Parts: sequence; structure tokens; C-alpha cells
Amino acid sequence: MANVTDYFIRGLKNTLLFRNNGSISHNGPATILQNDTLLDRWHVNDFSTAEYIVSADLNDNNKEIIKVLVTATTNDAHLVEYARNSTNIDIIEMKVLVTSSYVDVYVNPKIAKAKGAKLIFTAQYFQNQNPIT
Repeated sequence: MANVTDYFIRGLKNTLLFRNNGSISHNGPATILQNDTLLDRWHVNDFSTAEYIVSADLNDNNKEIIKVLVTATTNDAHLVEYARNSTNIDIIEMKVLVTSSYVDVYVNPKIAKAKGAKLIFTAQYFQNQNPIT
């Protein structure tokens, strides 16, 4: 069995440092893109912001990756897309809503033929530093 210290050590400023310039790879299970696909959900008492990287794979010739930031309060949420790269067509668009104190992150096909694309994502969540009252 591998020992975690074979791959990581303590880095500067209390960070986690990969040994030997290691990397992280991601794989499914994938979510199939339909209209209003719920990608993620979190409670506003737990987190206030998140960063997402979403990879969309439609077919051999159409791939896309986007990065978005989400900020939310108990009754308001905002999403900003700050990076997008695709091979031929833009496949997805994203939106965020707050309902019943939950933040819902949705993905939609940017064009009709993008339905059925396979999505995987990573998220980095940031906890609230002040309790919600």
C-alpha cells in the first residue's frame, strides 16, 4: 500500500506540496447534460463561495473546459465565468440560484446539439467566516 508521504510533504505557508512535481487527474462518473442539469448543491450556512472547473465532452471533436466563481448569501447568488476553452463549439452555460437556503449550480446546453455531453467537475469550497444570522 502506498504511503501518502510518498506523494506529499508540508510546503511553504502550511500548504500541501506534491513531491516530484506530481499532478491530479480527474475522471467520472460523468453527469449527462440536459436542460437545467443540477451540477452541485450546498447550504449557504456551510459555504459562501466556490470555484468550479467543469469539463464537457460531447464527442471526438467537441470538448470544453470552463472555470467559474460562485458567491452566495441567503437570498442572492452570483456566478462569473472567467475562463473558457473549447475545440469547436461552446458546449455549456452555467447559472446559479438560491432556493430554501441552498445554492444550486446548474448547467445547460449552450446549443441544442450539445445535449448529451458528459460533464465532470471539481469544486473548491470556502466556508463562511461569519455565522449567518
